[in-house]
Amino acid sequence: MATAEVNGAQLYYEIHGDGHPLLLIGGLSSDSATWSLILENLKKCFKVIIFDNRGAGRTKDSGGPFDIGVMAKDSVMLLDRLKIEKATILGHSMGGYIAQEAAITYPERVERLILESTSAETSERNKFLFTNLIKLYENDSTYEVFLKEFMVWLFTPEYFNDKKKRDEFINYILSYPHRQSPEDFKRQVEAYTGYSSTERLEKIQAETLVLSGEKDMLITPEETSFLASRIANAEMKYIAGAAHSIQTESPEKITEEIHTWRK
Repeated sequence: MATAEVNGAQLYYEIHGDGHPLLLIGGLSSDSATWSLILENLKKCFKVIIFDNRGAGRTKDSGGPFDIGVMAKDSVMLLDRLKIEKATILGHSMGGYIAQEAAITYPERVERLILESTSAETSERNKFLFTNLIKLYENDSTYEVFLKEFMVWLFTPEYFNDKKKRDEFINYILSYPHRQSPEDFKRQVEAYTGYSSTERLEKIQAETLVLSGEKDMLITPEETSFLASRIANAEMKYIAGAAHSIQTESPEKITEEIHTWRK
């Protein structure tokens, strides 16, 4: 557990395991804790680097606006600080935007690319959704409602039918000591909704694995499939019985896909 000064921010990061470097980039409103259910499995074969994006967790920055390009530079500069020349990069959701941008802008730093539950740009529906979620999370009194509304888009109906599992997740987030502020949520949403790689995907040179939960409502399999179709060296995989947050709901399935693809 440490921090690195990169690109005008103090990035919180952790390194687990030894082996080929694997950089994990979390999605909107999440931080390095999002990988907790797959970390033990991955670190058996990889040197896993996890970190908190600017605007989340324990990372500190100026508080000003930023975009996905800035966040991609953060991730590459973290590799610089760790003296890692090349890494496999896995990005989830908004983290997939960051990973794409890193592969487009810094191709020499990305050995292989894994894009999980992501797309080439934010749909008009999701822009509408997150604009309204910003309003819902403008004050602390509505945080629990905000959380529950957000959750609906992350998990399968089967997950919600398991009341024990659902309540455990809600209670964990409500008690999490590094909760994102409403202001930082808004900054990340503005970066997320302003991004598009649609006209630049042919610049991705790295061998790419694209993963989509078959029941993902937030970023649909159709959106993810379009992304894969525009990347020259991409393999598309659908995770049965999973929705948007594959690493939380189906940790065994996603780690199996990563290890199988690695061989």
